Amino acid sequence: MSFPPVNLPDARDLDVRDITPTKEFEDCTSLLDDHDALNAFYDENGYLFFRNALSPRSVVQARDEMLAIAADHYGITEKGDTLGRWNGNPLKDFCEDGEEFSGISRRLIEDPSNQDFLAKVLGEPAAMVPLVQYRLYPPNGPVTPVHQDGFYSPGIEGYRPVWTALVDCPREVGGLMVAVRQHKRGFYHNLGKPTPFFIPEGMIDPDSWATTDYRAGDVLVVHPYSPHAGTPNTSDRLRVSLDTRVQSARAPKAFAARVVSVTPNSLTVEADTANVGTVTLKVDEQTFIRVRNPGIREDFSRFVEYTLPGMRLLVVREGDRAEMLRCPTAP
Repeated sequence: MSFPPVNLPDARDLDVRDITPTKEFEDCTSLLDDHDALNAFYDENGYLFFRNALSPRSVVQARDEMLAIAADHYGITEKGDTLGRWNGNPLKDFCEDGEEFSGISRRLIEDPSNQDFLAKVLGEPAAMVPLVQYRLYPPNGPVTPVHQDGFYSPGIEGYRPVWTALVDCPREVGGLMVAVRQHKRGFYHNLGKPTPFFIPEGMIDPDSWATTDYRAGDVLVVHPYSPHAGTPNTSDRLRVSLDTRVQSARAPKAFAARVVSVTPNSLTVEADTANVGTVTLKVDEQTFIRVRNPGIREDFSRFVEYTLPGMRLLVVREGDRAEMLRCPTAP
């Protein structure tokens, strides 16, 4: 079912700070061995939530690696402080997918016990989508605006966006909130405003918002159409988490690749994924192209000018067509 796009140039943007979540997530752990029931809950509510889902050892490793970066690279906590208490220094020049984080999410996701869990969530063996955001949010720091992942990442049908708390995140530390059952009316993003097309006020039921007091190792799976956002951190600690996505390991639609050649209407890429290899894909005006800046959609008419051989990309394909081309992250 298709829905008309939102086009409200004079509308006020929805402000995260005006939202008060009144609902609590339901723990879906008991549904892990009944995939039909798990999918039914997901399709109805627009999320899945699991307590203590990931291997404690893998969570501690990822937490320690991220806190070491917070101390050594960004200077916002003291080295060895496993609580991640903020030392008052400002967070400067932060890059949520910087090379300094490379490998942390992959080690977490590919841990054998975590793979068993993710296979149950997906219903088949899971592989990472090479798209990760690492979060080190100090008190009164940045807040993720209300958005729908599928709006910015079209074409990855069947993938699961996965948000993981790496430290305890009670409400004062903050975490993700989801507008429950608000994922069945298409995209809310306002095409009447400039990029990043913020969602307008009044579109989402204010009583639909849910969150929880997160514990390290909890996992939230958000439907690509579900509106969600980060809540403010009003504590004295860093909020340490990561966002990634998982997809079918058997038939991945999203993969990292190197550009081999380009024409005005196609590109040939060599994929990092062994079961994809070298492929040539059509590119057209509907392809969502963000190869130079992840937040800006490119002009298709100049595709051959800015997409160059040797460039590394995240590619999402639908058959022989490129659905999305994006600058890669460092999973």
